[in-house]
Amino acid sequence: MSGGFSRAEAALRALLQEVPTLEVSKARRLGPDWNMREALLVVDYLGQLSFVIERPESIPRIEPRLGDTLPVSWIPASADSPRERIKIDCPDPALRATFLSLIGEVLDRVDAERGTVYLEVSKVVEDWRRALQAARSGVSRQGLIGLFGELTVLRSLLNIHGAEALSFWRGPSGHRHDFARTNALEVKAYSGTGSPSVTVHGAYQLDPPHGHDLHLVSFRVEESVDGETIAEIVREIGGAGISLDILRERTDDNEPLVLDESLRMVVAERRLHHVDDRFPGIRASRLNDTMLKGVDRLTYELLLDACAAPLPESDYQGVLGAL
Repeated sequence: MSGGFSRAEAALRALLQEVPTLEVSKARRLGPDWNMREALLVVDYLGQLSFVIERPESIPRIEPRLGDTLPVSWIPASADSPRERIKIDCPDPALRATFLSLIGEVLDRVDAERGTVYLEVSKVVEDWRRALQAARSGVSRQGLIGLFGELTVLRSLLNIHGAEALSFWRGPSGHRHDFARTNALEVKAYSGTGSPSVTVHGAYQLDPPHGHDLHLVSFRVEESVDGETIAEIVREIGGAGISLDILRERTDDNEPLVLDESLRMVVAERRLHHVDDRFPGIRASRLNDTMLKGVDRLTYELLLDACAAPLPESDYQGVLGAL
C-alpha cells in the first residue's frame, strides 16, 4: 500500500489535469479501503484545494484550530450526501505541500489504526498547528538551510546509532550544542561561494563539554534540482522509525520543523574541525564574569578560512560514532 502523502499527491496531480466548472468541483476519493467516500480531495473552479470529510453520526463536531491559514467550514447534509461534512480549505498555493503532508499523515494514521479520517484529523491538527503558523509567517531561507544541515546530521547518526540517536539532538531543547551525548557536535550550514563564514550564537556554543570533545561541522549548501528537500529527509527519517510527532516534539515555535518541499539542496562542501584551545572564537570559559555581565543575545560571524585546516573527510563517520 502506498503512503498517505503519495496518495494525496497522486490525487492532486489527477485533479490538476481536469477542468472544474463553475457549478461542479472536481474531487478524488481519499478515504480508506473500507470507506473510500469518507474523505475527498477537491479542487474548485478557482483552483482552491480542499479536504472534505464526512462526520459520523455518532461523533460530535470537531473544531480544528487552524485559524485563517487553513479555513474550516461545514457542509450540511443533502440528498446527495446524507451526512454533514467538514471542509478544510487551502487558499494559499504556497502551502499546498504542507497541506498534502498533513493529509498524508492523517491517512497513514487511519491505515495504521483502522480508524476514521474524521477522528484522526482532530488528533493531527494540533500537532501541525505550529508548523502551519510558521509557514504562514514565512521561515527564512537561512532558517531552512540550517534545519537542512541539522536533519542531515541526524539522519547519519540514526544510521550509526539507531533510534537512540534522536536523544542526541539537543539544540532544539535549549542545549548549547546541536548534538551531545558524551562528546558534542555543533552544526553550521551556509550558502554562497565567497569567503565562508558561519554564525555563532552566544559565548558558550564553542565551549566543549567539560572533559570531553567538541567538533564543528559546517556544510556549504547549494540549491540543485538533484538535491533533496527537508520534507524528503523527514520522510526518510520516518522510515527509520522516528515519527513526525516525535520530531515535532523536539522543536519549538522559534525553530519550527517546517516540511518544506520547494527548496532542493545538496551539500557541496563539508568541513570538520576539532574545537580545541587553538580554535578561534569567543568562549565563556576564557572570560571572567564581568566580561559577560549585561551581555544578551551575543551573535558573531566566524570566518572558516581563519580556522586551522579541516580534519580529513574520513574522520567524519568516526566523530559521529564516538559522539
